[in-house]
Amino acid sequence: MRLKRVTGNRERERGSDTQQRDPGRESNPGPLQSFSTRDARSTSRAKRRPLSGPWGRCMGSDCGPGGSQSRAVWCAHVDGWTTLHTNCDQGQRPLNQRNCFRVCDWHKDLYDWKLGAWNECVPVSARTFGALRPFTCSGGEEGIQTREVGCILKSDGSPAEDAICEYFEPKPRLEQACLIPCPQDCVVSEYSPWTSCSKTCGTGLKNRVRSVLVPPLFGGAICANLTEFQSCKLGPCTGPEGMYSLRVGPWNPCTLPQTRTERQAKRRKGKGQGLRDRAGVKDPETRELIQKKRTRNRLNRQESPFWDIQVGYQTRDVTCIHRNGSAVGRLLCAPRDLPLTVQSCVMPKDCQVTDWAEWGPCSKTCVDPETSRGNRSRIRQVLQFPVGEGAECPPLEESESCEPAGEGVPPCATYTWRTTEWSDCRVDPLLSQQDRRRSNLTGLCGGGLQTREVYCVQANAELLKYLNDLREKDKAGQTQRQQKPSVPPLLSITFQITASRPVENKLCVGPIPNRSQLCQIPCPIDCEVSPWGAWGPCTFENCDDQAGKKGFKLRRRRITNEPTGGPGNCPHLVEAVPCDEPSCYNWQLVSLDECVPDDGKPCGPGTRLAQVQCVNSNGEEVDRNLCSSAPALEPVPCEVPCSRDCVLSDWTSWSTCSQTCSSKTIEGKQMRTRSILAYNAGEGGTLCPNSSSLQEVRNCNEHACTVYHWQTGPWGPCTEDPSASSINTSISVRGGGDGQGPCSLGMQTRKVICVRVNVGQVPPKKCPDGPRPNTMRPCQLPCKKDCIMTPFSDWTPCPVTCDAAGNALKTKQSRKRLIIQLPSNGGQDCPELLEEERDCEVPKICPGFRWKTHKWRKCQLVPWFLRQNSAGAQETCGPGLQTRAVSCRQLDGTQADISECLKFAKAMPTITQRCQLPCQDDCQLTNWSKFSSCTADCVGVRTRKRALIGRSKKKDKCKNTQMYPLSETQYCPCDKYNAQPVGNWSDCILPEGGRVESSLGMKVQGDIKECGQGYRYQAMVCYDQDNRLVETLRCNSHGYIEEACIIPCPSDCKLSEWSNWSRCSKSCGSGVKVRSKWLREKPYNGGRPCPKLDHINQAQVYEVVPCQSDCNQYVWVAEPWSVWKVSNVDLKENCGEGVQTRKVRCMLNTIDGPSESVEDYLCDPEEMPLGARESRLPCPEDCVLNDWGPWSRCSLPCTRTNSRVRTAYTLRSPSVGRECPNTTDSEPCSLNLNCFNYFYNITDWSTCQLSPTAVCGSGIKTRMLDCVRSTGKSVDMKFCEKYY
Repeated sequence: MRLKRVTGNRERERGSDTQQRDPGRESNPGPLQSFSTRDARSTSRAKRRPLSGPWGRCMGSDCGPGGSQSRAVWCAHVDGWTTLHTNCDQGQRPLNQRNCFRVCDWHKDLYDWKLGAWNECVPVSARTFGALRPFTCSGGEEGIQTREVGCILKSDGSPAEDAICEYFEPKPRLEQACLIPCPQDCVVSEYSPWTSCSKTCGTGLKNRVRSVLVPPLFGGAICANLTEFQSCKLGPCTGPEGMYSLRVGPWNPCTLPQTRTERQAKRRKGKGQGLRDRAGVKDPETRELIQKKRTRNRLNRQESPFWDIQVGYQTRDVTCIHRNGSAVGRLLCAPRDLPLTVQSCVMPKDCQVTDWAEWGPCSKTCVDPETSRGNRSRIRQVLQFPVGEGAECPPLEESESCEPAGEGVPPCATYTWRTTEWSDCRVDPLLSQQDRRRSNLTGLCGGGLQTREVYCVQANAELLKYLNDLREKDKAGQTQRQQKPSVPPLLSITFQITASRPVENKLCVGPIPNRSQLCQIPCPIDCEVSPWGAWGPCTFENCDDQAGKKGFKLRRRRITNEPTGGPGNCPHLVEAVPCDEPSCYNWQLVSLDECVPDDGKPCGPGTRLAQVQCVNSNGEEVDRNLCSSAPALEPVPCEVPCSRDCVLSDWTSWSTCSQTCSSKTIEGKQMRTRSILAYNAGEGGTLCPNSSSLQEVRNCNEHACTVYHWQTGPWGPCTEDPSASSINTSISVRGGGDGQGPCSLGMQTRKVICVRVNVGQVPPKKCPDGPRPNTMRPCQLPCKKDCIMTPFSDWTPCPVTCDAAGNALKTKQSRKRLIIQLPSNGGQDCPELLEEERDCEVPKICPGFRWKTHKWRKCQLVPWFLRQNSAGAQETCGPGLQTRAVSCRQLDGTQADISECLKFAKAMPTITQRCQLPCQDDCQLTNWSKFSSCTADCVGVRTRKRALIGRSKKKDKCKNTQMYPLSETQYCPCDKYNAQPVGNWSDCILPEGGRVESSLGMKVQGDIKECGQGYRYQAMVCYDQDNRLVETLRCNSHGYIEEACIIPCPSDCKLSEWSNWSRCSKSCGSGVKVRSKWLREKPYNGGRPCPKLDHINQAQVYEVVPCQSDCNQYVWVAEPWSVWKVSNVDLKENCGEGVQTRKVRCMLNTIDGPSESVEDYLCDPEEMPLGARESRLPCPEDCVLNDWGPWSRCSLPCTRTNSRVRTAYTLRSPSVGRECPNTTDSEPCSLNLNCFNYFYNITDWSTCQLSPTAVCGSGIKTRMLDCVRSTGKSVDMKFCEKYY
């Protein structure tokens, strides 16, 4: 009841939106009315959202940013229809007016298009299919190159809206066609001979070179090494210099000199006096310049509280060692330049940090039954960064688990998976390669595949919104007017389930619902009908109304296989021909009695009485009184032969009519025959007739060949039945108007016409009214389904991207919505717009941090008293150490906290470096420049330069380039590197280009590549000329080598189409029929294998299904016996032993009787009648019997105590003194000889049979019921029905 109440409120809201479309709906009474109405209104508003159109042209009187533009804003339901503004949340109403930049003509000089450089020419094929692919060049390939185009302000190059520049000039094209020429690889000559060794003793170098014949062009392979170096060693160097060597010990720990504090104090005192002296400058401008310089120097020094850098000194021992290992005086090693024994160093400082700060808030601010605990963290700051070899800083942040604190903690947002409706079932995604070659894929049925979209939504959004509204009202002091709701808010959520806003898929946990499933398309079943039955008697159209004289003969056939859609899809089942003298009931001849001579004579002419029954037009026996009006069958004339008369057999049955109808040129005929059983005895007896009198012919099927039948058209669409409008209206109201309730009844019609066979449509009166099909039938109207869509998702976040100069670049954000249910049966269509895109707001400052290095301080030397005893040392010059400050900056240069750079910037720059203070007599030179670049390893030379500075330019000794060279030239570094692969090649990897799924779960369709051209990779190591491992950069920039490869696309085993079904293996009862498929193409490259070859049937695949053959389908038909051929020599009396013959043919049996001859093997050979017989032709005055009648049936069970009999009757009585033979014959019953048992047999199930248009899915298995006699032979089912 609660759900019904909320639904009613929701419907009432909808009714108000659609101009009172349901005025009969009443509001809900009771104490819940105020809450339910308000809650339903909020729910209803949640289903409606404001929409806006495009912005109009910028208008205004002033040029520049002072313009304004407007747009239309309206309120719309999520289903697409427009409603009143008051039905939408006014707080969410978009602006319909905004400021804009009004462009004037003079702005043309201020703004212009900025054209970026054209990018690399990309092949068209690469843009079409996604990933770049290698291609075979044949004279060049067409490509496309792109560039960035944007509107800028000329004065500072800042980006502006494209609309400003488009006002004066269309936006330049972003793409252009280009031609990618074929790459030309580098071609080099052979190497020259090796040069001589560069040294006469010790280890030197020798090299050889080659030249470039054809330079590389258009991305061709670069030139290989042009120079090769090889080490050479002619012999060890000998001489006194090899006698002694220096042993250099490790540096001692860094220490401070004892007098450091005094010297610093003295230095500060001297500086202070100088400042005071300089402070006497009275000129204000001079003082201001001095102050600015001091400020600038202080900023450059940037004394940071995080570094306390103290410069000390450290020493080491240097000893002269004899080659025998003993220490000797340093004078013996004096000719050499002695290494430093003392140097400046940085005093080590350990990292110092503050105490931990307070714990931060718990990350969990809501109640979640699954994961109730969250995390909280605390941090500490760095007081002193480590300097020199000081200890590194400990972790600056730690976290622990926590629970949300406080009362009234709201529940957490929960997320769940939702799905759209399943798509229509499709068979073609499951087709194999063989099936895909079908030219026509329509009409496929059977197993298929259907898909749907899966997306994530917030499950309890309505509940959280409701609780949040309550909290807001409590804060505003309005709780006294609130009434505790008794309807759970979850009821309002129930309506929102079908239209929840999509969120990011990563928010949903748990198994993802299936995106696809197998389905079944029912295969159509064709109608199958039996053969036509025999024409019935001429009967009235309606036996209850026999006023008219019009009559018809009818023949019928029945449905043997019910088709899809009912019997209306079958061909006509009744055909009619007009006839005269119709009657509804007639006498039917059952049998004729024996011939009785007239006047009680023993022989001579007589009559045979007919035994009849009354039947209706369908051949069914009815009460004899109904045939009272029909003429009775007259007695049939006959003759009983006297002892000397000719004896004739009875007439055979009439043969099948030769035609089914008659015309002016064609008449139906049927025939019957009889034979001579005994000849007359000379004079006095009735003579035998001539041969023409032994057969009779009569007309049959004399009705004209004008066959009529009713023909039906297809059923039309289901439309509303005007007579059932009141019923439909009530059903529609109960259904709630959403198309989900019971749908109303409609009416279907079809066209029914009378057709004359082989002519066409004729007037309806030509066909009988009785079997006329219906032209109307009731039907179920299909339910209308409106389009159901989700609301738009939230806008995707705006990515912040910056160029090299730190300027923010323009980006876009988008949002999407999904179709949950497609419209059908006239439902409301879906809107075309499924995705929206808009420009992101460009931030003024690009977020990010960087380190800023300041000027190096003055070079600090080791105190003079520590190095004054060193050879060549001077007090004010020599090697030292200098430091610098480092600070943290934002990308725009604003100062930031140093912790930001520690988190987000790269590694911190060094804060110390070695330095050299030149002595007064020394030649002072600039530092060496960087070496010029080498085009490749081992190719050419590289140089670096320096210059004299200050007074050194005038000193002669400094001008000696042998002592102070101003340039250096060396071969490009080359220790003959050699790359060697390691391990095996990887598998062939295809370029990426499969399906891409966005954060909202919306797929970008595309087939996943499984074969084609790809790349394979092999690891590579690099060795130098001494076979030592070096960096792979020396040989290859990647550390691996790659080459193109091909993954062959698999080709499945291909079979032929099914052959035709073979003939049923048995002509009577249950047999089997077979069809086969043969191998057409073997599989390769991992394609699906072929089924195992069946050697018996010599087919790759075969199917065997049971089949049923009608045992009466083929029958033996025997013609009448021929005239006796008597074998006696004396033929005067024309009697005695003789032979009769007749033709026996196998014929196709129809309901009208045997129709045409067929091959004899189709008939049962055991049932074949005799074609010849030997017997005795009775002589005159002998007794003459007719042919033996059929054997009686043996009673079951079959035992030899039982017997069967057959009888004959006397046709001609013998003369006096002669007797007739026995008219009864008997024989014992013997099992399987003349007595049989019968039983049912059920065959095995066949294989699963699919429809011809199905690929897979549900099929049909069949089995047959058979009647088998005790010999194992299949017989007609009537034997089991009668004797089982």
